[in-house]
Amino acid sequence: MLFSSFENTFVIITHPASPVVLDRPGPAFTLKKERSMSSVTEQARDRVLDTIEQTRRELITFLGEYVRFQSVNPEMVPEGTSTELRQCQEWLRDRLHSWGIFDEVRCLVEDPEQPNVVARRRGQGNGPALLFNGHSDVVPVTPDQEAAWSVGSPWGGAVIDGKLWGRGASDMKGGNAAFLWAIKALAAAGVRLRGDLLATVVSGEETGHHTIGVDLLAAEGYVAPFGILTEPTDLQVCPATVGEFYFLIRVQGRSASLASRHLAVYPAPYGVPVAGVNAIEKMLKIQRALVDLDREWGVWQRHPLMVPGNMNINFSRIHGGDIYSAIADGCELTGSVLFNPSLSFEQVLAEFRRAIDGAVQSDYWLREHPPTITVPYILDQKEPINLSPGHPGCKALIDAYEEVMQTSPTLICTTGTSDGNYLAARGQAIVTFGPGASNAGVHGSNEHVDVDRLVDATKVIALTAMEWCEIAALD
Repeated sequence: MLFSSFENTFVIITHPASPVVLDRPGPAFTLKKERSMSSVTEQARDRVLDTIEQTRRELITFLGEYVRFQSVNPEMVPEGTSTELRQCQEWLRDRLHSWGIFDEVRCLVEDPEQPNVVARRRGQGNGPALLFNGHSDVVPVTPDQEAAWSVGSPWGGAVIDGKLWGRGASDMKGGNAAFLWAIKALAAAGVRLRGDLLATVVSGEETGHHTIGVDLLAAEGYVAPFGILTEPTDLQVCPATVGEFYFLIRVQGRSASLASRHLAVYPAPYGVPVAGVNAIEKMLKIQRALVDLDREWGVWQRHPLMVPGNMNINFSRIHGGDIYSAIADGCELTGSVLFNPSLSFEQVLAEFRRAIDGAVQSDYWLREHPPTITVPYILDQKEPINLSPGHPGCKALIDAYEEVMQTSPTLICTTGTSDGNYLAARGQAIVTFGPGASNAGVHGSNEHVDVDRLVDATKVIALTAMEWCEIAALD
């Protein structure tokens, strides 16, 4: 079947596990092109693919060294504890410089402990530029995760059973290695492109601290008509990404002794004031309204690429009262919302507030003492990404995937957010595609990346660059 919003050069084939039907699009589908690639010459393609295959051992060694840096985001460790993020980024900068293939390699620094590495390989013409983006900061390995780590070691970077193991291997040093090695292979194969290749590896992603990372790129000229973010997607092509915001809700109650509980919940004689109002009970009314909204979204909020139920509300913390022997006089609820790529933050927030207001208007106390709602909370909101699969850059990536994998890619919406949301909000057209996988120990124990998929991703990215940036010459 066809979706009218996509260009006619594609036929949509339903994903075997999730059939697409007219009234409820499934979570994924594959694309089958009606014509083959035309702008990538056979000679250049063969050179590049052969180069990547012949240097796969060096690629794996490079990634192993990269993973061995304990580049934990410094905002995620106790104050006064140092990490190796700065050393990792400086090593990466120096390594890229030593390759001798970039016209510019430098660090952009807002936070000295969280530098960003950028590199530019200039094209030989006026072809379109291509931006690559990733991050070097990783989450900590907790004591429980380290105890449960059963293959290799958290910072070993060892290759065992065809996989490279270690924190960051999948999220997302493997993806960074893929696009950096793709650029290296293009240079080694003597392929000169018309457009610039822009490699950006930032910090601050794991804490959503975009002001010290991706926000610096545009000001320094690191923008392009199309970009690839190599977060873990298990080689699925992701033109869409959900939006996200965090929230804090506070409810006021009236404290009283437990001995007055009966006066708070049962009718009191005329003239006797209500002794106490339990803020936790009032918050549960609001939480129930949001649970109902979550269920409604799960049924009715749809997108051709979004996994069913991916528009949802998560409650992460609830705290009420400070005295165990008293009626709680306050309650706080925090959580997050992921939302449909076709909606805006303002649209979703309005519906979120309406659900809360419905609970408020049905309660005598809450009508007189409405809750305070803080949105966004902790982090800035992330607008979704909703790039058409018919975008020329996305089509170039699909072409390249089919050349390498000899099958059509699965297109899907990412189930979480990333720096890509902030890039897209600034007008950067971007697709997420990487060799890692969210079920490969990401943020947990036994994180790894499959070596064959790492090499495949490198090949796909290299051919995408040739298709998008256009070949200028073969040395």
